[in-house]
Amino acid sequence: MIVIAIALFMQLHNAYAQCSPQAAQNCVPYTCVQTENIFSCLCPNMQLASSAAECDIINPPTTQPPVVIPNQCSTAVCPAGSTCVPTNQNPALYVCVCPNNIIANPNCPGVLPNNQCLFNNPCRNGGTCVINQLTQQPLCVCPPNTYGQNCANPCRPYCDNSWCYNGGRCTNAYGQAYCMCPYNYRGRRCELRYSAYNYVYLYHYPHYHIGK
Repeated sequence: MIVIAIALFMQLHNAYAQCSPQAAQNCVPYTCVQTENIFSCLCPNMQLASSAAECDIINPPTTQPPVVIPNQCSTAVCPAGSTCVPTNQNPALYVCVCPNNIIANPNCPGVLPNNQCLFNNPCRNGGTCVINQLTQQPLCVCPPNTYGQNCANPCRPYCDNSWCYNGGRCTNAYGQAYCMCPYNYRGRRCELRYSAYNYVYLYHYPHYHIGK
């Protein structure tokens, strides 16, 4: 099923020429690969860059112990002569770098475009990354309560003062809508008069809370 899911994001094209000596030298000490008709450098964190210097910016050297990740390629089915490359989005996903340094699907018959969903997922807050088949650009399908190009913006609950009676004010707090009632009023929408004490009531659906 994983292989089938990867294949849905791939478009097979005719193979192009391998990286030129100049392009390969530009990537040293990293690997030069070709995505469609563009030469790129495959950085240590599995992101694509235009040069070795850009790889160093994306993934600067560190003195911290390396993080041990599962070996995604331990059960890979890449054909003989190709190299398995894991992705950073899902430990179970991988692509094959074919003998002519073209990134391809697991069977290496063609080229995998520069799929940002696999190598650099832009979606946040649990958003699902998909590739627009017309533009080949990533799109984020946002979960409930988030919006924006990268699902980075939290949705605020709708709040309207007209929903509260007797001068109550609607306000957002902790991701919920509240009615703040003036003294002598209480209830779900500040609709009940309460004259025994000069309390201020704060309503939170489906319960209301009374406090001094």
